[in-house]
Amino acid sequence: MEDARDLEKQTVLVKLMNQRELGFAGVPEEGPFFCKVVAVDSFGIWAENKNFITIEVKNSKGRYIPKSKQKPERHVVSVLLPWKDIQTAVMFAEDDVSTLAGEVLGEKAKNSGSIGFVS
Repeated sequence: MEDARDLEKQTVLVKLMNQRELGFAGVPEEGPFFCKVVAVDSFGIWAENKNFITIEVKNSKGRYIPKSKQKPERHVVSVLLPWKDIQTAVMFAEDDVSTLAGEVLGEKAKNSGSIGFVS
C-alpha cells in the first residue's frame, strides 16, 4: 500500500476514537467494524452503508403521517469517517474478509454474510 487511496473499493476493519457521534448514520456504537470504502479524500474515508433507514413523518402537504402508516425506506449512502476520528484502519485481502470477520468479531458477524457496517 502506497497511500490511503489504496483503501478505495476495499473492505477494511476500522476502529474509531469516538463512534457514538456517528450512530445516527448507522456506524456501530462500540468496537471495530468492517466497512466497504467508497472513496478516500483529505477529509477522511467514505464508507458505504447499504442499510440507511429513513421514515417520512410528514406528507407533501406538511401534515403528520400516523405512525401506523409510516413506512421505513432503505437507502445506500456514503458516510464520512473523518481522519481525526480514525484510530486505525486495517486492510485485508478480499478473500479473507468473511473469515476474518468471524475471527475478529465473533460468530454473529461471520454468519451475517454482509459487509458495510458489520459490528
